[in-house]
Amino acid sequence: MSYIHEALRKAQKEKDARHPDYRGVSSGTARKPGIFSGRSKWVIALAFILLAFTLYSWLDFRRNKAVPAPENAKAEARPGPKDSSKAKEFYERARFFHKTGRLEDAKGFYKKALMLDSNSVNALNDLGVVHMQSRNYLEAQKSFEHAIQQKPDYVDAYYNLACLYALKGEKTKSLTHLKKAVSLDASVRQWAQKDRDLQTLKGQPEFREIVGDTGAPK
Repeated sequence: MSYIHEALRKAQKEKDARHPDYRGVSSGTARKPGIFSGRSKWVIALAFILLAFTLYSWLDFRRNKAVPAPENAKAEARPGPKDSSKAKEFYERARFFHKTGRLEDAKGFYKKALMLDSNSVNALNDLGVVHMQSRNYLEAQKSFEHAIQQKPDYVDAYYNLACLYALKGEKTKSLTHLKKAVSLDASVRQWAQKDRDLQTLKGQPEFREIVGDTGAPK
């Protein structure tokens, strides 16, 4: 070994003694931990999830506050001024078709009116009459009963139910509803005396008792 070589080795040893980390870095045997170690990554991920959840909750709160739920179903279903006006327009068109015998057209417009104002007793009653004229007695009954639910003293619906049950041959139910209609409006007696739908009742003593003595048929 030459003197120069020995001198270089000695100088290298002294340098290594002064800087012990130098060899580790150069040889790759030692490494300084990175900024994003395994533990740090988990902490950052958890913080991100919590931040996202907080942001979502805040946005959801703002949305619910901006659009409050209706107080009750009836308030939500209540038609506005424009809907009521349109519903009346549809109802009048339905009545026109009804009077001219165009039952299908009348039924369609009654239904349109009820889509805008589902509790219109007049539309419900008149739609029931169309169903009754079409011999769809089940739907007619539903319409009349719905009208009575909305307006318990609605004489037209009680009277029409009396006619409906008479047509079906259910005399007891017919007389019960006819009596109720008369109790609400005495002029129903005159309707009943002339109504062909009640023809099957006119031989019944109770019918004469409800509407009065009609006398011999003319």
